[in-house]
Amino acid sequence: MDIESILKDLEQLPPFPTVVAQALTLLDSPDSSAMDVVKVVQYDQAITANVLKVCNSAYFGLPGKVSSLREAVIRLGNKQLKEIILTGTVVKYYKNAMEGYALSKHDLWKHAISTAIISRIISKRFPGVDEGAVFTAGLLHDVGKTILDSVVDEYFNQMFALVGEKGYSFTEAEQEVLGLDHAEIGARMGELWGFPKEIVHAIRFHHAPPEGDESDLVTQVVYLGNVICLMLGIGVGRQGLHVRGRDEILEQHGMDINDLQVIMAGFLDEYQKVQDIIDLG
Repeated sequence: MDIESILKDLEQLPPFPTVVAQALTLLDSPDSSAMDVVKVVQYDQAITANVLKVCNSAYFGLPGKVSSLREAVIRLGNKQLKEIILTGTVVKYYKNAMEGYALSKHDLWKHAISTAIISRIISKRFPGVDEGAVFTAGLLHDVGKTILDSVVDEYFNQMFALVGEKGYSFTEAEQEVLGLDHAEIGARMGELWGFPKEIVHAIRFHHAPPEGDESDLVTQVVYLGNVICLMLGIGVGRQGLHVRGRDEILEQHGMDINDLQVIMAGFLDEYQKVQDIIDLG
């Protein structure tokens, strides 16, 4: 398999929307006001519509209907607004069905937003972790599948043989047959889009957090969020449960299977509230 032919597809990747990048920068700046954000975002109708839809979803539970971008910016904190703008922006990358991964239309989006929310739930158990970085990395962790899908479809039989006969994980089979996996492609997309290094790192290693680095909390949290999402059967597709387990990550943080079950239950309690956001896909 010619890796260069895959990487050429990355050259055609649309840039991350300038308006969104500017808005996220403003939201990170202590010197910016709510109106600064409104001035940047207000002329992008798609972003504005999605911000208002997510803002009025049951998940955020704001009293009364939010009817304008200005009202949304004023009523929400910067952290929530960043999540909403990101969610309303990246959904377009996940809209299509993916035959290579056997994912129906909307399946990858459901997996992405669910992993982001589960990861944020987990992050509350990890003191010091950046919840915003965890949510963003969870939202983008599988974005590389949007580039690799057609190639995976073409070479699936070879990959499946490695999984079924030699015990490879799905990403290990991708690496063996294609020369790189969807996590690496996703990380390169994150780099092209200018995301911070810790988010790019979490995307790159969301299936295999580097051993011995207990300080890499964002990657570990997103790894666990992804595993739990797969265990729940959300956006599984051909990848199935062919994932390499890392029990030591649970052990490092004093967690076990019972903790995972509690996290699952917490997410399922919120699942109906999340439905409005999932429906964006």
